[in-house]
Amino acid sequence: MSYTELSVWTRGIIMDKEGRDIVNSISTSARKEGKHAQSMENYVDNPDRTNCPTRKYCRVSDTVLENELTYENDHPNIVVLVEGTMVKGWDYMRGMPPGGTLVINTHYTPEYMMRFVPGADRLAQLVCVDAAKLADHKWLYYRLGQLGLDRLSTEGAAERSKAIAPDIAAPLIAAVVKTTGIVKMETIQPMIANQKAFELALHELHILPLNPVAA
Repeated sequence: MSYTELSVWTRGIIMDKEGRDIVNSISTSARKEGKHAQSMENYVDNPDRTNCPTRKYCRVSDTVLENELTYENDHPNIVVLVEGTMVKGWDYMRGMPPGGTLVINTHYTPEYMMRFVPGADRLAQLVCVDAAKLADHKWLYYRLGQLGLDRLSTEGAAERSKAIAPDIAAPLIAAVVKTTGIVKMETIQPMIANQKAFELALHELHILPLNPVAA
């Protein structure tokens, strides 16, 4: 039996759509492939607070999900950090079994980012992709505190877009799918709005293979 938990760490208000696009597109793709899948948000994290770390979840299984009413991933096999500074400050790796994958939106190398990862001995691979650059959002590196200033919608200007992954979510989705195979590339790619960033990420991501320690 194949069962995978994906947890996406993002920032409340300013990056909620990015996190939501990742889990929703992957769960939708899994269902198209005949798998059982579920995506959800975690309101325990106070997602209505600007910049507050918050989580989105996805589960994919070959069989019927037995934990549909459990609203948190206890053992994530894949963790995504939508914004690079989130690598510091808390244990976003908690519960990950040996053999997991961590994907980070950063312009730094995996070797550099490894020093900040808690419990890195559980990882089979650390993946870094400069999603902000590939999506042409260079301002992300120095204007993070300003992204939530637009209050014309509940989650900032980006939330007005109904397209799937028109922004930094696109290269992050590409990185997750290419390095884990959680869904097929040909299933998910057609639904991604930012095709250019998606395709660039497939060639420009950086993978650091690791040897996870058995529990």
